[in-house]
Amino acid sequence: MPPTSGRRLRSATVAATMTLSLASALTGCGGGSKKAEWAEICVHRQNQVRASDSECVVDRSGAHAWYYIPRKNGNSVPSMSGSISLVKGGTFDRPRKGTITRGGFGTIKQDSSSSGGGGVTGG
Repeated sequence: MPPTSGRRLRSATVAATMTLSLASALTGCGGGSKKAEWAEICVHRQNQVRASDSECVVDRSGAHAWYYIPRKNGNSVPSMSGSISLVKGGTFDRPRKGTITRGGFGTIKQDSSSSGGGGVTGG
C-alpha cells in the first residue's frame, strides 16, 4: 500500500466528521438544547388577541406589542386572532431571565446572550 493511501483515508475521515458536526450545528441538534421557558407573540393591545409577528415589527403606533407567555402553568400559545385571556402569568414586559422563542414553544439552543434577557429564536 503506498504511503499516501493512509493519508487520504484520514483526510476523508476528518472531512466526514467535520461535515457531520457542521450539519448538527446548523440544524440545532446538540447536547446544549433545551425547551424554551417563554413564548413571544405579537398581540393587538386593545383587543388582547394574537396578531401576526410582522405587525409588531412594523407598528410604530403602539397598537401592537410583544407578549410573553411562560411555559409553566400549563399555558398554550393562542392561535392567530386567539385571545390571551386564558394565559396565566403572561406579561408585556420582556422576561429578564430564561430562554424565549418567537411564535410558540419549541426546542432551542441554550441562551448565550450577554444582555441579561433570553435569546429569541423562531418558533
